[in-house]
Formats: sequence, C-alpha cells, structure tokens
Amino acid sequence: MWHRFCFCVCLVCSLLVVASENVAWAQDSVQSVSSLKQYIGQMPSELFKKEPTIQSRLQKLLGKEYERLQDRFSNELPIELFGDVLILRGEKPFTPGNPKAIVGIGLFTNKIHCALVENSGRSIFSEEPKKIPNEFNRFIIITDKRSQEEADKKKKAETPPHTDKK
Repeated sequence: MWHRFCFCVCLVCSLLVVASENVAWAQDSVQSVSSLKQYIGQMPSELFKKEPTIQSRLQKLLGKEYERLQDRFSNELPIELFGDVLILRGEKPFTPGNPKAIVGIGLFTNKIHCALVENSGRSIFSEEPKKIPNEFNRFIIITDKRSQEEADKKKKAETPPHTDKK
C-alpha cells in the first residue's frame, strides 16, 4: 500500500513539473511574439542589434551563405508583418540579378526561414523545413511577381517606340 502511495505522489509531482515547464515555454513564446511585433516598420538592423539571438540563429542556419545575407541587407527595407510572419528584407537593386534576401520569423512558432533570391533562382533555408509558413512562401511569390513587373516596365521604357515607315 505504501509503495502505491509513493508512486502516486511521484507521478503527480512529475506531471506538475512538466505542466509548469509547458506554461513557462508558452509564456516565453507569447513574450517573444509581442516583443518582435514592436519592430514592425523599423529596419532589420535595429532588430539584429537589439535581438542578437536572431542574428546568431541566422548565422547558424545559413553557414557560409550568411555573408550573402549580410551583403544584401546593406540596403534594407522596413520590417513588415505578413499574416503571422515577421518579414525582414534586404536587396541590392542596381546589381545584375537583383539579389534579395527575405527572412521570415514565424511569430507563433518562433522559427526562422530565409530565402536568398537572385535572377529567377532562390535558395531556401529553414529551421523547420517541413513547416515553412504559407505566408512566407506567398510573400516570396508576390515579391518575385513585383520584381518581374518592375523589370518589364523598365524594359518597356527603354525600348524605343516602333514606328512603321511606309
């Protein structure tokens, strides 16, 4: 009888420990979500400066490709919220191939996803490759479409008007 009582007490205590860890994790997630939202409209360099763990996670995720990301973020754009994904962008607009970097941070998953885009190709890096948010993928597609439309307009503006000589 005594053994059963001890077993039950141990079981209840371990369940309480697991539950408290889950509550702490959930609180950390909520805090990180709300703290990252404050950067909407600011430049990515501000976020990197004040949230160094994001930058170190990106370095780990990209490895040797991190230099390409840094190069593209030399011309950064304001941080946006697209669905529940925080979007950080950088690009080199007057460089052949129009290289871009798009970083998405899932606010509820706290996972980082990154696309390095050049010409019509892209390399995707993700802390959770099987669960890349649809919002991140849609943002990349929309960005690609905008870039193509801008290139088409530029090409059309540079093309001399066709005149028929009869």
